[in-house]
Parts: sequence; C-alpha cells; structure tokens
Amino acid sequence: MSGLRMSLCSTVIVAACLSFSASAQAQDQEEPQTLFTNVHVFDGVNEQRIENASVLVEGNLIKAVSTDAIDAPNATVIDGGGRTLMPGLIDGHAHVMINNDFGPVEHNMTPYDIAYNSVIVMDRFLQDGFTSVRDMGGPAFGLARAIDSGTVIGPRLYPSGAFISQTSGHGDFRDRADPGYSPNDAGDLSNFERMGIGTVADGIPEVLKAVRLNLRNGASQIKIMGGGGGSSRFDPIDTTQYSEDEICAAVEATADWGTYIAAHTFNDRSVNRLLDCGVKTFEHGFFISEATMKRIAEAGAFVVPQMWGISPDLAKNPLMPPDKIPEVSALGKEYADFGRNLLKNGVKVVFASDYVGKFEDAERARRYEIWWRTQTFDSNFEVLKQMTSIAGEMLALSGPRNPYKEGKLGVIEEGAYADIILVDGNPLEDITVIGGNTAWFDADPEWTPIDTIDVIMKDGIIYKYTLE
Repeated sequence: MSGLRMSLCSTVIVAACLSFSASAQAQDQEEPQTLFTNVHVFDGVNEQRIENASVLVEGNLIKAVSTDAIDAPNATVIDGGGRTLMPGLIDGHAHVMINNDFGPVEHNMTPYDIAYNSVIVMDRFLQDGFTSVRDMGGPAFGLARAIDSGTVIGPRLYPSGAFISQTSGHGDFRDRADPGYSPNDAGDLSNFERMGIGTVADGIPEVLKAVRLNLRNGASQIKIMGGGGGSSRFDPIDTTQYSEDEICAAVEATADWGTYIAAHTFNDRSVNRLLDCGVKTFEHGFFISEATMKRIAEAGAFVVPQMWGISPDLAKNPLMPPDKIPEVSALGKEYADFGRNLLKNGVKVVFASDYVGKFEDAERARRYEIWWRTQTFDSNFEVLKQMTSIAGEMLALSGPRNPYKEGKLGVIEEGAYADIILVDGNPLEDITVIGGNTAWFDADPEWTPIDTIDVIMKDGIIYKYTLE
C-alpha cells in the first residue's frame, strides 16, 4: 500500500482502512481493487440509472461496470445497499484563493493568509462530493501541486493563474486614488496583483507576456476578462473589454501550448468578439441573445454560468446596497429564461458555483446553486450532467496541459478515473441528497457534512466512508 493511501486512513472508518491494507497485501504489488456491489449507477450521461449493478475499481481507474456479478476475489467489497453510485461532482468555475470578502483581500491579506484558507476550502469541496474544480483566477499552482502530492487533501485542481484584465477592466482592482500610471511598477499594483490573483495587461506585448507567464507556471487554461462585472467597482457590467487584436493574440499564444481561453463576459458584443478569435468557454454570459447562443453552440463552445446571479434570492444578500435591490430583481425577471434558452439552442452548459468570499457565504451559495439550477433548467438530469459529463468534456479541452490525462472525468465507465460518490437516495428525483439547498442567505451559516453522501472516492482513494 502506498504511503499516500496509508496517510489517509484517518479520514475513513478504521475497519475499512484495515480491509484496504489486507487486500493490498494479498495482491502483493498488484493494483488494489475496490468492488462496489448492489448499486444503481448514474453514469453522468444517461437519465436512466443502471439498476442493480456492480462497479470494479482497480488502482485509480474504473475497470468494469456490469449488471452481472464481477469476479474480483481480492477486491475490498463495498455493498451499496441500493444507493446511487455516480461520478464525483465537478465545479467549472471557482476562486479558491479569493477566500475572504473583497475588502480584506484587497487591503489586508497576504499570500500566507489565502494559502492557509485555501486548504480549508479544498477539504470542504471534497467533503461535499466535488472531486474536480476549475479555478478561474488566483495563485493556485502550489495548491494544485500539494493536492497532487498528497500533502493537502482536496479535489483535482485545474488552475488558471492570475486572471488577465485590461486597465479599467474587471480585474483592475486599484482604487481611483492609486497612481495607476505605471502598471509594471509594484508600487502601483493592487493587492490582487501583488498576490497573483489577477494581472493588468494592455496591448499585445503585455497580454502575451501575461498569458505566457501563467502557462509557464502551470496553467491548465487561461482566463481573460472580456467585459464588465458586478463585483468590481469601476467597470460597468455592459462594457466590452479587450480589443480583437489583444484577444486573438491571447488565443493564439494559448493554442500554441495546446490549451484554451476562458473569458468572463456578459453581453452579445463581447461574446461575439471573443467567438471571432476562438475563445472556448464563456463565464456567466447572462445577457446574451439567442442568436449568440446559436453561435456558441455551432462553435462547440461552453457557457459556464453561476445561475444564482439571476436568482430573486440575490436581493436578500445583507451586503446588497438597498438602491441596488430593484435593479437586481428586475434583471432576474428579465433573464429568467436564460437557462432554458441555452438548452433550447443546444449550448453545452457547465455547473459553476463561482465560489468566492468567506467560507460560510461561498459554501451556502454553492449548495443553493445546486438546487436553484434545477429550477432554472427544469430538470435534475440536466443539472447533474452539467456537474459531471459535460464538465468533464470541458476540462478535457486543456489537451496536453490537462494535469489528469490518464482517464476521463465526470463519467462512470470503463477506463474513467475512479472519482465516485455513493449517495443515499436518487439525485435524479431529489437534488438535496447531493447537498442542494432551497435556502441561501437564511441557511445555516456554518458548513456541515452532507449526511446522504456516504462514500467519496477520488483517484481510487476513499476520503469519506460512513456506511455501517
């Protein structure tokens, strides 16, 4: 048994670890096997579960899925008791390093503060059943290495590095009182830039340098700011950001490394400019037309929206300025069919929590997002695909920069990674069994385990086991 597997025994029931140890000794140097029996399999692709099935894991991959008995005499057997076995969940857009309110991050926190917090963030992601996370802006490279080496417990992490923004863009967090004339002078940088959360780059040479620096540091994809946003103070949400020449240069430099550009964007003008240059994923995108949705679908690109952004519950945010509440409520009503229109026009949609901020706020938003999506897409099945197979397809866009190329993610099938959760209930009928919560700001402010997720396996290793 590897040192990593032994080090994780404290996270599961002692008897289960002893069983793994005995199994590994019996097989000498062979890959350890785990056999799940008596399970109903949601494979991440098909709406109908595979009833009364067995799933064999060998090493870190799925070796077999069958409704017949699987002969594996040396395997550790887990009787699922009729539970749902499904792929580990995937969050397509999170900011695990922006793990406090913007005020402290902008003015008070250091890289050590956000690094410490990120360890807690990743552990709770995994304990909520998320086995892969795409980070869309932050200095997450060291965290990804620590997870892969077993030093830190957490999901697979796809880091983008510092998000790249023009001056005055969604990633320019300098105050108006800051000098701001020499963006390469460290004295004029925002704390976001000093800590590697974002970078301001103008013109083709600076944009290329920023892209290449992230790729050098280990980015699996690149994130640029293609338009304004709601969480930054000086860039109106309707603005279009970066010229076509700058965007196309970033796309070409990224394609030279075999990977892709993801873009923060909201409006038609921005999205169409980004499409012209070959951008592959569009983060948020709430205010686009159906004609633009059709273009995205034809390009085989993805939209990655955090749907809570158009939820009526957003107005309950205690930090929401009272004068903003009518505007937020009106936008939610105007774009209430955004999710339905994406599906109608054949767009591939990926789950996004947009995890950012204090633990309790971000974690409540993530669980609310799971439930709220079932209301905006009118289907548990569609939401589950967005959290599994479709998200896995998007992660594979990283090509040779994909840190996990041995197997597929987001599916239960032979040859896929053994990223698996065992759920007491059927999430196709009841989304709460994977943590979906109808409450948001009025939910319990502190994270608690999801009792209906009984087993969490990532890369063939069990991190949670609560079966009797």
